[in-house]
Amino acid sequence: MLDSVIPKIKDWPINLIALKKDKIMQASIADTLIEFNKAYPTNSKIRELIQKTLYLERIRIKTDSWEVDPEDENEFWAKIKKQLFVADPSLIEEHKSQELHQEMLHEIVSRYTHEICGNFKPGVFWMARQVLRRIFARLFNAHFGGFKGLFYPDEKLKDKLIVAGPVDKIRNLVTKGTVILVPTHFSNLDSVIIGFGMDYIGLPAFQYGAGLNLFNSKMFNLLMSNLGPYKLDRRKKNPIYVETLKSYSKTNVIAGANTIFFPGGTRSRAGNIENDLKLGLLGTVMEAQREHYFTNPSTLATKIFVVPLTISYPFVLEASSLIEEHLKRTGKEQYLTQENNMPPWKTVWKFFWETFSKSSEITLSLGEPMDVFGNNLDDDGFSLDKLDRKIDVRQYFMNKGMMKVDAQRESIYTQMLGDKIVAAFKYNNVVYASHVVAFVAFELLRKQLDSPDIFTMLRTPEEDREIDFDSFKTNMKRAIDELYMLNNRKQLKLASHITTKELPEIIDLGIEQMSMYHPNLPLLRTKNGNITSEDLKLLYYYHNRMDGYGLQKYIG
Repeated sequence: MLDSVIPKIKDWPINLIALKKDKIMQASIADTLIEFNKAYPTNSKIRELIQKTLYLERIRIKTDSWEVDPEDENEFWAKIKKQLFVADPSLIEEHKSQELHQEMLHEIVSRYTHEICGNFKPGVFWMARQVLRRIFARLFNAHFGGFKGLFYPDEKLKDKLIVAGPVDKIRNLVTKGTVILVPTHFSNLDSVIIGFGMDYIGLPAFQYGAGLNLFNSKMFNLLMSNLGPYKLDRRKKNPIYVETLKSYSKTNVIAGANTIFFPGGTRSRAGNIENDLKLGLLGTVMEAQREHYFTNPSTLATKIFVVPLTISYPFVLEASSLIEEHLKRTGKEQYLTQENNMPPWKTVWKFFWETFSKSSEITLSLGEPMDVFGNNLDDDGFSLDKLDRKIDVRQYFMNKGMMKVDAQRESIYTQMLGDKIVAAFKYNNVVYASHVVAFVAFELLRKQLDSPDIFTMLRTPEEDREIDFDSFKTNMKRAIDELYMLNNRKQLKLASHITTKELPEIIDLGIEQMSMYHPNLPLLRTKNGNITSEDLKLLYYYHNRMDGYGLQKYIG
């Protein structure tokens, strides 16, 4: 485990921000109100905005309430309804109506900001770190290898939780500016894994947005509420909430919060690496960098560094419910499933035990840091052009020698950054044996069944799912040969077991990795040695991890 680049927790940016959270919330509220009065310049438009928010919130409360919701929700929105009646411009003078609508808007924004706001307590973090280290120690020291593992937690960590990439460079950049970590998103456990991995390489804790559903558990709520995450309520899609969330995020980045943004917005339902990013929160990073240049000389302005991160699991805890949700959305099929907000602790423990007590690992593959425009950086954080010459990125915000806000221009910059992140996700993807065997098996079965659509394939009876093992092995060889070529061209990365094991071992390991956790096996050997699947939906999910690399043409 590396020493922390900032030794004392009380000196970490996340703690310094927590100490002035009231001031940051007030700045966020003020920023939100300014943005709304720009976007909705008339009293009638503000009124329509509040009416729409009231309508959507009352539907949410009635149809989709959660245990973690505030107890006074009905009362609050009933009060807003009454205030809307009182503020009706047809009943009172226009200036008074405007004043009342601004008060209502301020009240709603303030409520949302307090709901979103996170907290950080160094003592709680220290305690959580000690507990997690000891839990992971048990798991990493496979099969509870003696009492020693409880007190030497890092002994086998490097073999099971792998943090790869330009670690030294990122450690240096954390001391020179604000780091925005942008990971892929596959599981509710991603934040825990990332947090542990970044702590392992000595980075201070990151702020991040955690889905409000994760706070439904009282024990989880008590812990999470003091570890820095702010709350995201994805049920709330009204413009006031969305703008409040963006302003809160931007205000914290401006204040220096090293932050994790999941740019895909939510977990990948289909199992593929995200290629369609939600750019709203990412756009706040662009705004924060511009604000730094507005308020500081170029040489003193804080630089924001963006670091892509691709997470690789041998199997995913929620794979079954995620793929069913994806299929229900895309195929309009009537799947009678309901996703758990957070898996039971017993299930989470089993996931970690199956992962770390057997021949498996999790990889956090860090990409090369870039600036908010997607430019490469040198070791000291200076932006570089394609010829590795230093460039002044402040110029990106200039127009005719003056720094100006240009929303259209910045949206294009954000899209460019998003494209660079997607590309980084792909070539920092660490391919496991489970990914390859799933891809080859599913593509062979698709061609064997004469390329039906996915929903037809899912109705295939078990007796028609068998794949000849010799054909499977031949196609695995073709796929792995192509993966070596892609690896050599730096278009992806191969897990060490693929580069060190023979083909039969890779096949056995891939099948074992997918069979560790799921009761219905996505892939298994038949009595006569061929390949089949008990759960084609899961096989499809793991197959999708290799989508986008053009491997289909090598199978068949």
